Amino acid sequence: MKISSDKLLPKILIVTFLLISILTVYYQVKNFEFIYYDDPKYVRDNPMVKLGISLDSIRWAFFSIGYASNWHPVTWLSHMLDVELYGLNSGMHHLTNVIFHIVNTLLLFFLFYRLTSEKWKCAAVAVLFALHPLHVESVAWIAERKDVLSTFFWILTTWSYVWYVESRGVRRYLLVMMLFVLGLMAKPMLVTLPFTLLLLDFWPIKRPELVKFEDDIASQSMRNNIVRINWAGVWPLIWEKMPLLILTGISSIITYLAQSRGGSVSNLDILPISSRIANAAAAYCTYLWRMIWPLNLAVFYPYPKMFNPLIMVGFFFLLILITLLAFKYTKRFPFLIMGWLWYLGTLLPVIGIVQVGYQSMADRYTYIPFIGIFVMLVWGITSLFIQWRIGRYVLVISFLTIIPVLMWATWVQAGYWKNSITLFSHALDVTKDNYLAHTNLAVALFEKGDVQGAIYHSSEALRIKPDYVPALCDLGFGLMKQGKYQEAIDHFRQSIQINPYYINAYYNLGGALFALGKIDEAIIQFQDVLRLDPQHAGAQKGIEHALAKQRKIDGVIAQMKEELKVDPKNSDLNYRLAELYMSKGNTKDAIAFYEKSLLNNPNLIQALNTLAVLYAQCGEYDNSLSSLHKVVKLKPNDPDVYYNIACIYSKQGRKDDAIISLKQAINCGFKKWNLLKTDSDLGNIRGTDFYRNLIH
Repeated sequence: MKISSDKLLPKILIVTFLLISILTVYYQVKNFEFIYYDDPKYVRDNPMVKLGISLDSIRWAFFSIGYASNWHPVTWLSHMLDVELYGLNSGMHHLTNVIFHIVNTLLLFFLFYRLTSEKWKCAAVAVLFALHPLHVESVAWIAERKDVLSTFFWILTTWSYVWYVESRGVRRYLLVMMLFVLGLMAKPMLVTLPFTLLLLDFWPIKRPELVKFEDDIASQSMRNNIVRINWAGVWPLIWEKMPLLILTGISSIITYLAQSRGGSVSNLDILPISSRIANAAAAYCTYLWRMIWPLNLAVFYPYPKMFNPLIMVGFFFLLILITLLAFKYTKRFPFLIMGWLWYLGTLLPVIGIVQVGYQSMADRYTYIPFIGIFVMLVWGITSLFIQWRIGRYVLVISFLTIIPVLMWATWVQAGYWKNSITLFSHALDVTKDNYLAHTNLAVALFEKGDVQGAIYHSSEALRIKPDYVPALCDLGFGLMKQGKYQEAIDHFRQSIQINPYYINAYYNLGGALFALGKIDEAIIQFQDVLRLDPQHAGAQKGIEHALAKQRKIDGVIAQMKEELKVDPKNSDLNYRLAELYMSKGNTKDAIAFYEKSLLNNPNLIQALNTLAVLYAQCGEYDNSLSSLHKVVKLKPNDPDVYYNIACIYSKQGRKDDAIISLKQAINCGFKKWNLLKTDSDLGNIRGTDFYRNLIH
């Protein structure tokens, strides 16, 4: 069969333009770095991914439910293949995403062309999909490989479904299921795919079980038919998709378990259902506005502190109005209801009713949903303008004007992903109270050696969100870099109290304890890291170093005991021996030797402070208070001593005494407000008016 050049040439031109335009705006990513927001966890610092393709890594990919709060083995395998091919060349990992984006764009064009035979309309949809700035996050972020990869399987699944509809059979349906499963294993966003297949059944496939046609002079002039829904045909088509719906249910359960294990699912106590519904309506409408006016885009949008009731009424009204209009014009313009329900339905899993993470919305969530909106716009605007004598020319000129604008906006937006400092600095410029941007910028500054800058941004993150564990841990890391190990330990312990599954807190706590010579305690923390992540190479090395140092300590203890036989009242020797027992985690012997060191030197403040802590840990609060009161006599203006006394009184239930001591601490200059807000030792006074007024 000979293919005429007049039919082939436009397709070649369209494909060529799509390739050139995508590479023009995205080829810059070949010089981009890993971003300190999931990229290390996914690739750079992931020991299993860094193995490349191996039996161990493949096994891990399929059985690591909950790692990074996801289960997506196909995505893990794609990252492993990249490592196999390029090592840790970040630019090549970025380019793989671009390649998938190119393939997705071409598949989308040919899919809708096969369904509608409208090559220029399909080309317009493909151009919008390829070049819209809101899609930059999915393409330019290595950790969002799951987005472009799952969309690849989404479109392939839809292709195979169209093939199945043309000639139904078991083999063709099995192919649909196989591709659908691969897509779900790339990203569970595909759970809504069966729903979109039903929409395609209505338009543009127009399956006879679902639609009926009515001739109309006006519609024929537009080469279109009025479509009437045959509601009786809906249920057989739903039943046809039951195997896919069962797979959707299984994937949803696995995903919920993975995200729950990863600590990413917010409960209703943190985000009530009313706030979630309000944010969902706001997100639906905001995405539409940013599609039209894609400025001030950011990697993270903080959850609003409150919602304006009037604005929310407006959002709900707009959504309802568009829905009613789409249904009203279903017969004449069936693509409207198809595109609108595609948008609403595919966004539903990530719209925030089940809240995963802390963001109110995310640009990457529009990668699939905007296909429905693009179809609505292209087919809808064309249907309106084509009725005018010069409408076709207006359309062409308008679209040719829009394309360079989109390319410029997308090129600029992609440029922000060059490195973490550029990305998160931009996010801070275009958003307010963005604690996550502050936190990740702090991590980037740590990598550059700017400890002071990192501490500043960690502190800013905690000012906005005092219980944000990554920022608490980062601030502790900064303090540790400055040699303030005890303060750092306090921050790490607070982090663990808030989130017992936060691995970095245990690891950094182990490092701080090791630096202070508290070897046994450090080993315990490193073991906790391995309990949460058995492959953590840093924790394994930490234990090895700690055990080696512990053997040295045992030798020193034996030598010092021999020296004490000669001079048993040596205060310094007893104190040093107590410190060694502390490093081993031997609380009983440590207390005994601290007490001996005080017999001949009762003003040894270090021993008194440590004894107070140890007695408190053992539940001996009176002995702890006795030591602290002795410190007060020696250092009457030390705010930390009064704060520690307040904590002990609070734990004893002596609220009035605790408040008095806390006031004394503040009068002496206590300024550790983040500690005050999160310290569980003050739990018994949190309900008092004094405490509430203090933190507000």
